[in-house]
Amino acid sequence: MRDTFKPALLLCLLCLVPTAISGFATASSSSSSSSRHSQSSRQPIKMTQSQQSSNDAVAAAPNTHYYSTPLFPPSSKYHPNQNNGVPSRSSKRRWLVVDFDGTCTEHDTTPLLPKLAALAARHYRKDSNEDIKIHKEDLARRLVQFQELEDEFMKLFGEAKSSLLCTDEGGTEEDEIQSMHDVLDALDQPSNIVTHMVSESRVLQGLGHVDARDLEGMLQLSGVTTHTATATTASENAQDNGESVDKIAVRLRHGCESTLARILSQNEQMNKEESSASPSSHCSGWGLAVLSINWCPALIDASLVRPIVRKRRNILQIDNCDTEIPIWSNHVDGDGKVSLHVPGALAKRERIVELRSHIAQTTTNRNNNNNDDDDVADGESVIVYVGDSSTDLAALLEADIGILMGNSSSTAKIARRWGIDIVPLQERKAHGFGSGANGDVGSMQKKKVLWQVDSWSEIDGMLIELDEEW
Repeated sequence: MRDTFKPALLLCLLCLVPTAISGFATASSSSSSSSRHSQSSRQPIKMTQSQQSSNDAVAAAPNTHYYSTPLFPPSSKYHPNQNNGVPSRSSKRRWLVVDFDGTCTEHDTTPLLPKLAALAARHYRKDSNEDIKIHKEDLARRLVQFQELEDEFMKLFGEAKSSLLCTDEGGTEEDEIQSMHDVLDALDQPSNIVTHMVSESRVLQGLGHVDARDLEGMLQLSGVTTHTATATTASENAQDNGESVDKIAVRLRHGCESTLARILSQNEQMNKEESSASPSSHCSGWGLAVLSINWCPALIDASLVRPIVRKRRNILQIDNCDTEIPIWSNHVDGDGKVSLHVPGALAKRERIVELRSHIAQTTTNRNNNNNDDDDVADGESVIVYVGDSSTDLAALLEADIGILMGNSSSTAKIARRWGIDIVPLQERKAHGFGSGANGDVGSMQKKKVLWQVDSWSEIDGMLIELDEEW
């Protein structure tokens, strides 16, 4: 939802300065940052009556859930307790984590969700004889409801903007970083309020009843080179009396599928070459994960993960594979209620922190189980995060290498306000990127540098360069 309202969010951010904000204190997973707000002497946002009413409603509401899910569930091959704690090929020291909307896709997919929900509800009823008119009426109702929710979000953000007490006074570097996190956290709260309203409205009812395979039959994918051979009957069920419901278009950015499939295919090739090598070399290659505030993980799976896996199989010329691509996102259930596992910018950052801790734990386990004395150097681990908006800013800075997709002038201005340099990735050599030592990659994060790209081909070239260094 927040990516849908991104233009308003970014416009609001342009007038913000590093002041701590304690308004919009809805029930969220950011309790620690809320505590920081209460201890701050800075001025809070003054909430209007409509904001306070919405805020109170969310605090008492049972239909929007805020909680974090495990980074890797026990069934995951990346879980540290798999294989009795002995490191396996599934232990990765290098991870590429990508945002979904606007980063992997050309456009935000959130406006598509009520359309998909209408199709999903029809598919779930399994009534192929249903009059197409009923479906279209249901779709029209959902679109009107969703537009009203968008309008409410715009209003809340407008009120937040007019309530800010702005100052141009600077502070210490620690204060500036703290206040940036406070601003990002506070800006997520209107979206959390509207998310509760989405849950209450049931505008997405039915969407959680279908899985990725079902959704594939409802989508018209562009930017992918491989397609499933057998489509679900979901789109066929949307036909009646010679009329049909159009499939919903999702377009991936050019080169996204091929880049992500390539690094996963390279993993398999490296494993084959290193099958008789030391245990530590079995951890070569990249782990890939998706980190998104999108409400529908099945949509991410259908439009991104499954095409990547099919592309990988084609590259390796195999029929099956056990590729695992974690999706860390929010979740909508069959009743249209949204659970916020990743409610905003700071939750994204926390996932990167958790991933770094996971890498450290598996590295320690690997060293403890390695009979040779060839310990794995800390510099051999790296997390690359790719995002496109201010919602990604905290995670971009937490990663070892943060890559900003596109040319968002608003995000660039916000980053510069907090002393964050944004440099074209093509100019990385001039700025000391990877100049001879693995540790230099990690130093980029300490320098508060983000790398800007316009295409996935630029990212692919950088990843190849990192592989050559390792």
